[in-house]
Amino acid sequence: MIIDELVNSKINETLSHKRENKALYVTDLVRCALKIKYEEKYKELLIAESIKPSAILGDLVHEGLEKFLAEKFNAKLEVESEKQVTVAQDVYKIKGRADAIIEGEKKIVIEIKTARADKGLPLEHHKQQLRLYLWLFDANEGILVYITPDRVTEYSIRNKAEDDEVIRLVEETIKLLKTPRYNWECSYCIFNVICPESRKNK
Repeated sequence: MIIDELVNSKINETLSHKRENKALYVTDLVRCALKIKYEEKYKELLIAESIKPSAILGDLVHEGLEKFLAEKFNAKLEVESEKQVTVAQDVYKIKGRADAIIEGEKKIVIEIKTARADKGLPLEHHKQQLRLYLWLFDANEGILVYITPDRVTEYSIRNKAEDDEVIRLVEETIKLLKTPRYNWECSYCIFNVICPESRKNK
């Protein structure tokens, strides 16, 4: 009964997601550009990815910590925003959803991450994602919160992305210049079994 509801909710969430034309998410700008194409074309594989135990565990950790942030810091949760940038005379909408935002004397964007290990924290693509959120939400400070089997910790990020950096990342994404963006991505990607750019075994 419980598992059926959990799995069905993930399936419905995945199937209901529709991507706008010339719209990119912040997460698109910090990962392999080919995943955008494959996620739209092969929804079944994306559904399989969403119901992995590690993915569900990550979702539940997010929900629990978000509830804590709302109760203790009066944080706003799952806050959405968008901005427009022009690349080669085309206007693109950059969209994003922050896990939480605390507003007081200053606006602080909170990004929650789960990981299998704590080696190399904070990870480069997570820092980049939060820097883009600072740009998107016009905030000057962000906090990366990590929950791993070995450590619970946080990192402060203050250098928000600049417009020219965002435009460069959009250009790299739409022109498929970064496939993958990081060499390690292929080892964790469910699409590596069909992708001609896969570096999993290289």
